[in-house]
Amino acid sequence: MSSKKNDVYLGLHKSIISGEIKPTEIINEGDLAQRYSVSRTPVREALLHLVADGLLTAVPRAGYIVTPITIQDVQEAFHLREILEIEAVRLATPHITEKELAILEKNKIGIPPELNPPYNREFHSVIARASGSKRLSRLISQLLDEMERIIIYDPFINHPPDSEEHQKIIDALRVGDAGSAQIAMLGHLRSVQSRVLERFK
Repeated sequence: MSSKKNDVYLGLHKSIISGEIKPTEIINEGDLAQRYSVSRTPVREALLHLVADGLLTAVPRAGYIVTPITIQDVQEAFHLREILEIEAVRLATPHITEKELAILEKNKIGIPPELNPPYNREFHSVIARASGSKRLSRLISQLLDEMERIIIYDPFINHPPDSEEHQKIIDALRVGDAGSAQIAMLGHLRSVQSRVLERFK
């Protein structure tokens, strides 16, 4: 990927994932070329890459539209998270270190509120890496990329009342109880899904 294309791609990717550029918003190739002070070629290449990522949809004679998030998207994403992260926490239980547990404690809640999405991502990423499976960790990381647009709809992330859900996972990991860790992870993921779907309604 050329540096110019990469700059445009990363800038747009971050803006879409963070919600700065909203779902259904139209993106114009010419406007982006001016914004990034580049020709249309790297902009077009970056946009096509984002189409391949599923973040944009090409619309004839209109440009590109930011792909909306549907209820089906939410349900499918959380279904995959359940499959992957419940297995990850099982594998991580016998191997997780005190240092990793300390990172989980630090990242179970983000203060101030605007830090919560990256704190939440790091919490789940630490467990994925502790699983010892590079492929599983990579798949979870890719899924967390896709999930960021969804997670911003979770009121717990933006204004967390407490960290009880994450704490249950930490407690089970600390005593080496894989079954309880899996149950806690499942409960957490389903709780988040329920809150997100409620916001979508």
